Amino acid sequence: MEFRPGDGLTDLVSEQLSSSCNFPDEQRDQLLAQVRERYGNGLLAVLIYGSYLRGKRDTLLDFYVLLDNYNSMPKAWHGWLAKALPPNVYQIQHGSPPDEIRAKYALLTMDRFEYALRSDFHSYFWGRFAQPCGILWCRDESTRQRLVGAVATAVVTFTRRVVPILPPSFSAQDVWTRGLSLSYQCELRSEPPGHAHQLFSFWPEYYTSITTFLADQGLGFEAAEQEGVFSNTTSGSARRWSPVSWWLRRIQGKILSFLRLTKAALTFSGGLDYLLWKIKRHSGVYIEPTRRQRKYPLIFIWPLLWRLYRKGAFQ
Repeated sequence: MEFRPGDGLTDLVSEQLSSSCNFPDEQRDQLLAQVRERYGNGLLAVLIYGSYLRGKRDTLLDFYVLLDNYNSMPKAWHGWLAKALPPNVYQIQHGSPPDEIRAKYALLTMDRFEYALRSDFHSYFWGRFAQPCGILWCRDESTRQRLVGAVATAVVTFTRRVVPILPPSFSAQDVWTRGLSLSYQCELRSEPPGHAHQLFSFWPEYYTSITTFLADQGLGFEAAEQEGVFSNTTSGSARRWSPVSWWLRRIQGKILSFLRLTKAALTFSGGLDYLLWKIKRHSGVYIEPTRRQRKYPLIFIWPLLWRLYRKGAFQ
């Protein structure tokens, strides 16, 4: 599906992207200024997503930094890492305790971002950006339109991949809670039970509106006579293949998560403490790392992660 300004879906996405973070936040903007200074003219856009948009402030902010190319990166080998396995992940901070604020940002090119939301088999990108996010900064109006089209594509990709595994009749809530839950299972996540339902309940009107718009658009479902109910029209072969494809995504996702975690140890300052904090925040499970694990996480972190996994800290 091709999206142009004025389409119903792009209108919904555009409004969400504009309204998610259109409030003043001096500390957030200071972190944004660091990103803009670091990448200069090579920077195309900065997105924000995650719990910050749901009102939580006791966490790192989550940015996505989109570049024109990797030439503006301070170290060339970081660009090679991003090409091999996007995105790279970094941390920035502003101020000092107790008023310190930090952000982690994922980085890749706009071209790779658009491709991932349209064509990647794994849900790492389109599972995230089918959810609401916000534009913190973009270079110009043409870049903004590319972002709107990319996020709209993520919504379509997500819906197309989720609908075949749903029952013959379902609601918008079923699409999103099942799909988000499946995508979480395809990564090493520490989300608590019912988290997908909480996400839907935070933006029910948005999720319902885009699902309603996509009905009868050739994505395998249509509106039923009963209001708020949709009929699954995907083929029998698509329904049989869907559980297999999600199982393959789970296997692929565990491997990719392991590789991304290894790569992050090279780029993310303080990444081990952040990872353990986030696991504890979501699961309540915490194991204190040793000094050696903090100093050389890439070498010594693995027994710690295995112990956390055995305690049920993540899937």
